[in-house]
Amino acid sequence: MDELCEDQGLPQVERPIYDVKSAGLCTEDEEYTTKIKEFQAYLDLVQKIAKPGCSQEVLKVALNSMASLVKILNCISSTLKLRASL
Repeated sequence: MDELCEDQGLPQVERPIYDVKSAGLCTEDEEYTTKIKEFQAYLDLVQKIAKPGCSQEVLKVALNSMASLVKILNCISSTLKLRASL
């Protein structure tokens, strides 16, 4: 009977423990989103600078730079695809 009257304290409710891995994924998602937004801002800026009426020099530099970037990204992408297929 004494045991029934004893204060047992607050009931213990099982709660999920803070998952460090999940927090890391959220941070990675935020970083990825931030980088995508930054990338989009650079593309927008290039479009504003290299638009109809810009100088031949600006257009040439923009085209050469974009072509080089596309070649590099294609190489990286195909390397990653090859590794994924192994």
